[in-house]
Amino acid sequence: MKAAIHRWAHWPTSAELVQCWQQHQTQQPLYWHTHTDRLPESRCFSPGHADFNQRLQQALRYWQPPGHYCIANPLPNSTLMLLPPHESAHTPSPPWLTAAPILPVQHVAIVGAGIAGAATAYALAQRGVAVTVLEAGKAAQAASGNRQGLLYAKIAAHPTAQTELLLAGYGYSRQLLDLTLPESHGWHACGVLHLNHNASEERRNQQLAQQHPHSTLYQAVNAAEASTLAGVPISHSGLWWPHGAWLHPPAWVNALLAHPHIRLVEYARVEDVERHHNHWQLSYRQHGHAHILAASHVVLCGGAASAHLPLLHGWPFQPIRGQTNTARAGVLAQQLRCALSGASYISPAWQGQMCFGASFVPNDAGHDWRAAEQQHNWRELHRLNPALAADLHAANPNNQPASGHAAVRCDSFDHLPVVGAVGDAAAMRQVYAKLAHDKNQRINTPCPWLPGIYINTAHGSRGLATAPLCGEAVAAAILGLPSPLSPRLQQALHPNRLVIRSLTHHQPWLPEI
Repeated sequence: MKAAIHRWAHWPTSAELVQCWQQHQTQQPLYWHTHTDRLPESRCFSPGHADFNQRLQQALRYWQPPGHYCIANPLPNSTLMLLPPHESAHTPSPPWLTAAPILPVQHVAIVGAGIAGAATAYALAQRGVAVTVLEAGKAAQAASGNRQGLLYAKIAAHPTAQTELLLAGYGYSRQLLDLTLPESHGWHACGVLHLNHNASEERRNQQLAQQHPHSTLYQAVNAAEASTLAGVPISHSGLWWPHGAWLHPPAWVNALLAHPHIRLVEYARVEDVERHHNHWQLSYRQHGHAHILAASHVVLCGGAASAHLPLLHGWPFQPIRGQTNTARAGVLAQQLRCALSGASYISPAWQGQMCFGASFVPNDAGHDWRAAEQQHNWRELHRLNPALAADLHAANPNNQPASGHAAVRCDSFDHLPVVGAVGDAAAMRQVYAKLAHDKNQRINTPCPWLPGIYINTAHGSRGLATAPLCGEAVAAAILGLPSPLSPRLQQALHPNRLVIRSLTHHQPWLPEI
């Protein structure tokens, strides 16, 4: 799919953007690339374009310059990309971190119906691609099945790849949430208070506030200001994210999957994926019956089940178990106006219930409910806010009822998502075997790809902020469109980094099973 790209070295006016869009009378996607490190001046919002101006201004509330930022569909079939004015040159990518060849797109199969699978399916469907989503159980029941998750970005005070991804992803997710799910349908932009619960957090949050004193994303607040924002007593200072939100992830997942170009098949357990001529055949079982689905492309969004999916056996994903609690809201808890975050979190009451937690148990793939982790969450809530903990205890004697959600998150060795085209791991380990002896060896042999296979997984506990933008990136890669990710992030998230690391770190690669 070819795109028309118009570039500006400054902020164009909204009138210029609308005129460009009106003159673009083709089915090609329209991309505007604007190189800037600042928000537009008021004169850029031309009179007579009120709706368009409002759309831009709302999206820009979630951008922190400089940095890559994607505003999707400010006008139909258009994308506004904000790029740093003097982006540093990146060294050429090694062949295993390049883009895979573009193949004709006929039908895309997505395995997994959590937030990563739903967002990827939506990004493709918005461009007219027919998508079938296969889910082993019900949509949004695993790591995306929490009652109330938080959408904000816990970032470092220095420019790591994870910080860049979280800032870009958080802004994109807030835009997409605004566009796809009414606020009364399972989410609320209540704001998030990330509290300085220890000396390290206080240093980090102070550095962030000093680096960006005029940030629209977050502001430093003292304990008194935090108490006013929260509506309950707060004893810590912190960082206030005014656009942060609590969200019922299943509501968003199902809204994204409701697109008319998406077909959802639940209780469909994929057992095999094989290449036949120029397409893939996915064999799956549903209610005891065998089925086959043909697709030109496959996107694997299996979350914690990723390492057990066909084509990914042996990939070194890390499971991280997490459990949240729900409890009846007491008198004080009903007054909580925003979400609180620290070493744990608690969301404002929704339908008379509070959600808090969560436990964090690496290398544990158990989905069972555990009383020990329930008690752990109560203890962490007491550390976060003793008054709220006492209020909930009074409303829930003996911690009853015991309810919540237990699931397994998927992570990678460097805590970054795994996103993009997938190489043939066995072939790569042969082609690039010399890297096991010298990781700096220059090898220019083209990467052996699995044609048309992509992945979007390993978002850990940050999927609400990172998975939608990565879904957009996968859709762009499949269709040959400009990526919403910077070149740095495209390399940092590339799936093949896991295969090469297994060579340079002399790690065995488990055989296919």
